[in-house]
Amino acid sequence: MLRPVYYLHDTPTTLRLELAGTLSAANAAELERVWRTGSSTLGTRALVVGLNDVTAVDDAGRRLLARWRQLGATFVAESAAARAIAESIPEGLVIERKAAAGY
Repeated sequence: MLRPVYYLHDTPTTLRLELAGTLSAANAAELERVWRTGSSTLGTRALVVGLNDVTAVDDAGRRLLARWRQLGATFVAESAAARAIAESIPEGLVIERKAAAGY
């Protein structure tokens, strides 16, 4: 299995997850586990997801990002490529539990 590349920055006001490389079905489940662990201590802090070093996202990766967006995540996308990825995340996507489990 391809391991996701991520960096977790934990501050008093923000839980920041910096992603790098490809976000795909092969690693979305691992990133979901990372999110679940981090979110247990989130409290009132903001969740910020950095997309600047993401090179590609498949449908499973988009579903994961859409789920995080639904939970209030803010995406940082400074490059044109990162902005294109952020814009590809559906705003109002409703994720059914069955689909979300399969990423």
